[in-house]
Amino acid sequence: MTRRKTDIVVTTIFEPAWLQGYLDNVRAHGHVEDVTLRIICDRKTPGSVHAAAQAARRQGFQIDCPSLDEQESYLRRLGLPADFIPWNTDNRRNIGFLRAWESGADVLISIDDDNYCRDDSDFVGCHHVVGRPAGTAAAVAAAAPWYNICEQLDLQTGARAYARGYPYAARSPQMQATPAAGTADQAARTVAINAGLWIDDPDVDALTRLVLAPRARRAAAGAVLLAPETWSPINTQNTALMRAAIPAYYYVRMGFPLQGLRIDRFGDILSGYFVQKCAKHLGHTVRIGAPVAEHRRTPHNLFKDLYHELAGVVLVEELAPWLQALRLSGSDYIEAYASLADAIGGEASRFKGFVWDEGGREFLLETAACMRTWLGIVRALA
Repeated sequence: MTRRKTDIVVTTIFEPAWLQGYLDNVRAHGHVEDVTLRIICDRKTPGSVHAAAQAARRQGFQIDCPSLDEQESYLRRLGLPADFIPWNTDNRRNIGFLRAWESGADVLISIDDDNYCRDDSDFVGCHHVVGRPAGTAAAVAAAAPWYNICEQLDLQTGARAYARGYPYAARSPQMQATPAAGTADQAARTVAINAGLWIDDPDVDALTRLVLAPRARRAAAGAVLLAPETWSPINTQNTALMRAAIPAYYYVRMGFPLQGLRIDRFGDILSGYFVQKCAKHLGHTVRIGAPVAEHRRTPHNLFKDLYHELAGVVLVEELAPWLQALRLSGSDYIEAYASLADAIGGEASRFKGFVWDEGGREFLLETAACMRTWLGIVRALA
């Protein structure tokens, strides 16, 4: 099988307890020569992370763990303003995405530092479905506008739980797709994005955690493809993209004030919807399934999480239907993403009410401007 250059990107501000599991898995499945692990540290990251990265290099692994000064130098070399990728935010993973793109990575895998690699599967190999035809093995979620990833999890809760970023308005049965056998056309579509699953603590929003506190005992063995008309939230915890799609995967900057709130914890959700829109426009598909990570969630104040998520929840309720109906132009991901940025910026004024009147429209304008800046760098590095 053709070897594929694969970059794994992670940001972290915690001890590197997650690292050895990925290294062991990469070595066990013969990927040492093909995988670069890019660890993007922040001002809160302990020195033990750099020490662990150096130790991994001595073991023969390809590790890119730039210091804070090296990160600043890198952004200056790209001509980016100092505040384009703020410190002490998840937005820092954009540095890893850009370095992966610049290095010529065939596959980009984004992980979180509280998602632990399991030894019962080939983590990198499972993600190598991206860039290839979907095939007939996976079921297809179709004939309805939404699919809930959590349907693939065996949850210890008496009520249905939905993935973070899933619109509350789309939770009626008639809005939800049920996977079934696919068609030859769907099997031939290229997988642009592979969303891995998680056991233990599923990726649900703070409100769901407060009310249901779900735990996933296991994940379904099979995979599900999203039909062109069917959507699902996609995060950055255990997600892979084929190279062509990386330009459309800018991690949206958070922290903007909306209606007395401050939007946060939805940067990955918005980036997932945006790249998904471009993939659908280009006739590609999204796969949901293996690999499965173990989500040992780091300590969180759920009420603080709820405060930060609420603006994002409200924003997605109206932005998602608009995004679904939007028509893009362009014959590749760069052109499609540029079309999307123009649409977001050009149509921001059409959104009215609640968060939109108190910062929401300005947030869209800022996001569109950041998307255009991102594309300028991507084009320069191509």
